[in-house]
Amino acid sequence: MSAPASEAPRRNAGGQWLGFALLVACAGIFGFAIGSRVREPPLAEVTLTLSDAWQEGVTHVPLVLAPLRDHYWPDWLLLRDKWTKSVALDANRPAIAIVIDDSGVDEALTREAMMLPDAVTLAFLPDPQASWALSRQAYRAGHEIILHLPMEPKGRENPGPMALKSGLSRSELARRLNWALSRVADYDGVNNHMGSRFTASRAGLIPVMRELSARGLFFLDSRTTPDTQGEKLAREAGLLTGARDVFVDNSASAAAIVRALLRVEERARANGSVIAIAHPHPATIAALKSWTKDVESRGFRLVPLKTVLQLRAEETKSTKLSALARP
Repeated sequence: MSAPASEAPRRNAGGQWLGFALLVACAGIFGFAIGSRVREPPLAEVTLTLSDAWQEGVTHVPLVLAPLRDHYWPDWLLLRDKWTKSVALDANRPAIAIVIDDSGVDEALTREAMMLPDAVTLAFLPDPQASWALSRQAYRAGHEIILHLPMEPKGRENPGPMALKSGLSRSELARRLNWALSRVADYDGVNNHMGSRFTASRAGLIPVMRELSARGLFFLDSRTTPDTQGEKLAREAGLLTGARDVFVDNSASAAAIVRALLRVEERARANGSVIAIAHPHPATIAALKSWTKDVESRGFRLVPLKTVLQLRAEETKSTKLSALARP
């Protein structure tokens, strides 16, 4: 006996919904399988478009909406922590970390720096409007990202808006730090931009280091003054930390940059590791492109900054344990 006419559409609708559900399930399984094999999952290509007004507002709530400002899905949805890359170290090969400060200021030169080997760390200033998008892209290209945090200098140089300054209240320091952190994406640590006055201020640095420690970040002391307390107070606050060894481009001449890179290699051979800071200047990038092509063939290991900080922390720990073991 045939079904009443009133039931036919109902069965049809049920079949359509079942087919749709199966299609969604298959797409999900396929997406998961692909995502587990590649570093960049298909979902990362999905974009959202926000108005300019919304993008400005997003800056102040980075933990939830900041990923949307650059049209990306949040990292927690993409399970990015599964892609954290580890760098194996060879005890017989000295480790070299290169940090490119002032990233984000000149977009074209920043993109040139992003073409360097992915072991090169990029330090982004918070002020440039492009810093958030560029730092996200650099991270997705494999680079380690840190915030280049503006701090008060002794001279008349301008460190930029919202710089950390001695004499500010703890609440104002926290406000400025949070603003700077909201302007850069995918950072693992912080180093100081300028700061010859602020990094010598114990009262100013202590609350900043405590906040960085609470966030699980590391700190690189750029050593813009011999009076700096940055590395010392960072260690007291429990941060993974270290200090810059060589400035690569204090002089912008190509010959001076080449000589500085030779000093980088000498320091690495003598100490087992070296941290060098450079800037996205045309002459510097050209020299680094040439130098990085064969630095490993000369017996060195080019690694992200955090790797050298961890290596030094382990060496310090081993030294202390050896001292305690002596009769």
